Amino acid sequence: MQKSSSKRKLRLVLNQCALAGVALSAVASHAGEIKVDNPDLTLRFDNTVKASTIYRLNDADSILTNSFSPSGAPQALNLNAGDQNFRKRGFVSERVDLLSEFDLVFQRKYGLRVSAAAWYDQAYNRKTDALNDPTVGQVPYNEFPDYTRKIAGSKAEVLDAFVFGSTDLGNAGKLTARLGQHTILYGESLFFGDNGVAAAQGPVDINKLLSSPNAQFKEIAMPVPQLSAQWQIQPNISLGGYVQFRWKESRDPPSGSYFSTANVPWNATGPEFVNIPAFAGPVAGSYVASPGANVRPGNNGQFGLQLKWRIDETDLSFFYAKYNDKFGQLYSRLNPGAKTTDSQWFYVFGSDIKVAGMSASRSIGDFNVSAEASVRDNMALTVNNAVYFGPASAPRPINPTGRTAHFNLSMLGSFGANFLAQESGLVAELAWNRVLSKTDPQNEIDQGRTRDASIVQLIYTPTYRQVLPGLDLSVPVGARYSLDSRSSVTAWGAKGTGNANIGLEGNYLNTWQFAMNYTRYIGDSKPYNDYALGQFSDGNPLGDRNYISLSVRRTF
Repeated sequence: MQKSSSKRKLRLVLNQCALAGVALSAVASHAGEIKVDNPDLTLRFDNTVKASTIYRLNDADSILTNSFSPSGAPQALNLNAGDQNFRKRGFVSERVDLLSEFDLVFQRKYGLRVSAAAWYDQAYNRKTDALNDPTVGQVPYNEFPDYTRKIAGSKAEVLDAFVFGSTDLGNAGKLTARLGQHTILYGESLFFGDNGVAAAQGPVDINKLLSSPNAQFKEIAMPVPQLSAQWQIQPNISLGGYVQFRWKESRDPPSGSYFSTANVPWNATGPEFVNIPAFAGPVAGSYVASPGANVRPGNNGQFGLQLKWRIDETDLSFFYAKYNDKFGQLYSRLNPGAKTTDSQWFYVFGSDIKVAGMSASRSIGDFNVSAEASVRDNMALTVNNAVYFGPASAPRPINPTGRTAHFNLSMLGSFGANFLAQESGLVAELAWNRVLSKTDPQNEIDQGRTRDASIVQLIYTPTYRQVLPGLDLSVPVGARYSLDSRSSVTAWGAKGTGNANIGLEGNYLNTWQFAMNYTRYIGDSKPYNDYALGQFSDGNPLGDRNYISLSVRRTF
């Protein structure tokens, strides 16, 4: 029965893709470059349809699904909805995506770009497999929350929406600018932009990263409304800058989705269950905290500058940026006088973070080596659900902040013929950060976090051209691994955790692309929080969620 059901679900995904392709057939004849009579005007309209599915390889581990251990102690409490909703081996995503892109360029100087995305995932538009456990926080217990169905199940959104232009300044160089919603990334980060200046420049889609483990940082960056410009002063010197008009938080996996490891991420609407042991005295007891208002920074005060200077074969960059935190820290206010009616949980997002640093990039033969170093001031440091007591008027603990150092070393390389393939490439990055000093008067920083942390990621891809007429294949092999401790600054996993993956990707006639990937998580399966120690655990909260993904896409 299980195999038959799985086959029917896969056919449903492919049928949905076919329907989407039919819907686009009306515009396909006008897609790509649109011919116009004006030679100064260029128009393009592209549509990409993608069908994808994810198959969970193992049933969920009880240590990650059960709110309480056999002894009655909290185990995966507030951390298990994602695993409970998809307890059984089988399909956990059956999705169709549409990406539309429109570009208008006049005289190759001025123009407009608009892009939008829409998706539908059948997995989030039906009942879940969750147990009848009231602490999962879903009402009904076997239905996804509304926000989760919206973000993971069915949504459309505008991505880029900006105008651009350039002007020749004669002897003073050339000026280009963009106004509207778009992304801009400084520095040399490949995978760990959260450790570089790129962290200052906009939110990221963490959910997309977890479902695409080989994605580079530029692929998960989300656009924001801003004005950006670059002044090419001389052929080897340029000055860039931007000012942002709106603050947006990053997109965490929504509560109860397959890759979620916490039931109360920001934007969740469920309760948080908190048990304070008897030895705590008058505040002991069981609390049910409802979602409260997050402490969000304002929209203003986010900007950056960059000076780029090419000396011989080396590209140097010097940058400064000011920004507001996009990830937030979880706080819980518990009222002993009204344990289930006046207690609340919410997120606090830091503000006025400053980052300054430099990067360097140089090509050496078939390799490009880059390094980026920076220092942040007033950086928000990680707390482990800072709990405090009292009514709504009770003063909230002071957010811990610090001065932190960051370093990324990356490499892009290509190889000639070897025993594996005629051509292959390597992308790799090592990242490290350290807390140089901190301000934490109320000891809120999680004790499981450390002063130093480091992580590495790499992808090796052999490519095989013309395996069949018009068909190119590649076999990417990737890994991500936390080398040292657990960062107080970034959301890297505990030491010894990560993932490894291998895939098969194909391109047929530059029209059809397909990909199949196997991902295995590294590290012991443990909930995100260790209740016994009162700190983040040393395991992998995704440790039981190994999966295979399959996708097919075409651009019209």
